[in-house]
Amino acid sequence: MSAGALRERVDVSQAGRRARQRVLGSLKAVVLAAVAAALAWYFAHDVLGHSQPFFAPIAAAISLSTSQIQRSRRIAQMVSGVLLGIVIGEGLHSLLGGSTAALGVIVLVTMIVAMAAGVGFFGDGMMFPNQAAASAILVATVHHQGTGAERAVDAVVGGGVALVLGVGLFPSHPLAVLQEAEQRVLEALATRLSELMRLLGDGREPGDGWTLESGLEIHNRLSALARARATARVAVRVAPRRWRLRAVVDAEDRRTARLDLLANAALSLMRAVSVRVAAEGVPPPELQQQLHMLAAGLRSLAESQRPWPPRLLEEIEATARTAIEYAGARGIDRDQVVAAILRATARDLIAVIGPPTK
Repeated sequence: MSAGALRERVDVSQAGRRARQRVLGSLKAVVLAAVAAALAWYFAHDVLGHSQPFFAPIAAAISLSTSQIQRSRRIAQMVSGVLLGIVIGEGLHSLLGGSTAALGVIVLVTMIVAMAAGVGFFGDGMMFPNQAAASAILVATVHHQGTGAERAVDAVVGGGVALVLGVGLFPSHPLAVLQEAEQRVLEALATRLSELMRLLGDGREPGDGWTLESGLEIHNRLSALARARATARVAVRVAPRRWRLRAVVDAEDRRTARLDLLANAALSLMRAVSVRVAAEGVPPPELQQQLHMLAAGLRSLAESQRPWPPRLLEEIEATARTAIEYAGARGIDRDQVVAAILRATARDLIAVIGPPTK
């Protein structure tokens, strides 16, 4: 077998594993969305007697979607967007008719109104204006006289079913959501620092491309962490089953916020090391050892189950304090900048593994 064919088999295998992980990771959410869509259709079609209540299952399925993140916000954006689109679509269709030009005007007006009304969490993402436009299009193209109110009820039914299932009965677990996002940030930091150490060990310069790629990945993980924090805060306030966790989640949220400082300090450290390598070559072995130990500590945190074992936290704190002492002992030399950023990164790491803020 040729090397190319072997490589292709390995890539296909890896792609299959990633696909399986994606499916399994979202399976509960997908099943819940499917159940919600079926129930929404049942209530609108069989209980209320609506002949074509397509807005009900659409609203339910899209509100829950494939993720537990920000369900409450998606439900509110979805239902509000659908209602706005129905109102504008019905009103303009009665005035302009069903021509091609009229459809374009209806979509234009709907999206302009949605963007103007999209303040607060309605302005977060494209769900609100997109659903408003989609609903206006459906109303204008599948028009039956006097069905506007019925379709609005269908949208409320779908959103209500999604709210009951996704927020009331089966809400996301706020601590699990927070800790999974935190683990992914730590994993990215550990991976990128380890890659940097391998490059240094090979005597190679990281380069601007590697630095930019690392920054993009870590900032994407931080964005996911911010969404997870928002989800957790809302969950303990709107989901009755999670009310008892409010104090614990609030404290964990404040502690998790320190990860932002740690990640940005680690990015600055990578950049400083990259600049140092480009200008003067690889850092001395003792500095590389501190970087290696820092990467190993982050990897241990990322791979350990929560709550983190006390002994692991003691070891990582000792590693961080060693790095602080090393950086503080540096004189005025070419590695002073790298050492200063190393010290800041180590201090942020100690803050992250410390007890939650009371």
